[in-house]
Amino acid sequence: MDQSRLPDAEFEIMDYIWSQTPPVTSAMVMDAVGRQKGWKAQTLLTLLSRLCSRGFLSGEKTLGREKAFYPLISRQAYLQRETRSFANQLHRGSPASLLAAFADENLTDSEIDELEKLIRTMRERSK
Repeated sequence: MDQSRLPDAEFEIMDYIWSQTPPVTSAMVMDAVGRQKGWKAQTLLTLLSRLCSRGFLSGEKTLGREKAFYPLISRQAYLQRETRSFANQLHRGSPASLLAAFADENLTDSEIDELEKLIRTMRERSK
């Protein structure tokens, strides 16, 4: 099981699957993502198969040739892992350094409120 970073095409498929209530069929993914990208059915099936072999999805045959897919990792868990990896690689594991990278951004009041709420929650947990 290789749950390393998802390439863009595989992430787009997973992002769609995470947004749906399982099971998600290959036809649903083709309609939502594949056609938009101009993928042939075989390309999509190859990507779905790769996601299964890497441990991101489980797939089971339904009636006919259709397959139903279930995510084996949540969007939140994947994003947390990727963010941690990014912070470790580029910010030496420092969350403060990662957040400081956004200091020059024009954050909205709502985004600042979210960050303040997160910091309060973290302080409460560390007591």
